[in-house]
Amino acid sequence: MPFRTTPNVVTALLRDDIQLGVEYYAGLKPFLASGETRAIAASGAHRSPALPDVPTVQEAGVANFDVTAWNAFYAPAGTPNAVIDTLNRALHEVLADPDLKRRALDLGIDARASTAAELDARMRSDIAKWAQVIERAHIPKQ
Repeated sequence: MPFRTTPNVVTALLRDDIQLGVEYYAGLKPFLASGETRAIAASGAHRSPALPDVPTVQEAGVANFDVTAWNAFYAPAGTPNAVIDTLNRALHEVLADPDLKRRALDLGIDARASTAAELDARMRSDIAKWAQVIERAHIPKQ
């Protein structure tokens, strides 16, 4: 059953309306800390630095499971490469700051920068992966 918001998922878990929810760490952190909820697996290919003792779904026995959320900065098409390079260097500097890394990790975010080419490859790879999932599951295109 899909939920519109994290609070809806948390409420359903706490009321025992559902026994399993897939949600991001920051939204569940207080409930994990209090023991009201329990993390049973991380959805990425690697263990989460925020929850290093929690196995991945792959470690739990589901082969090739890798569902990782990520964010990126984009600029309008046609932005000069020199501007992209300047922004990318600044982003690398900001994300290398130990205090920012610690604060991001506190929210379950493994903040790291890449290159524009790496981001493009990641986006194209994810589009292809999810297109296959949608096709195999016979999900109607909208």
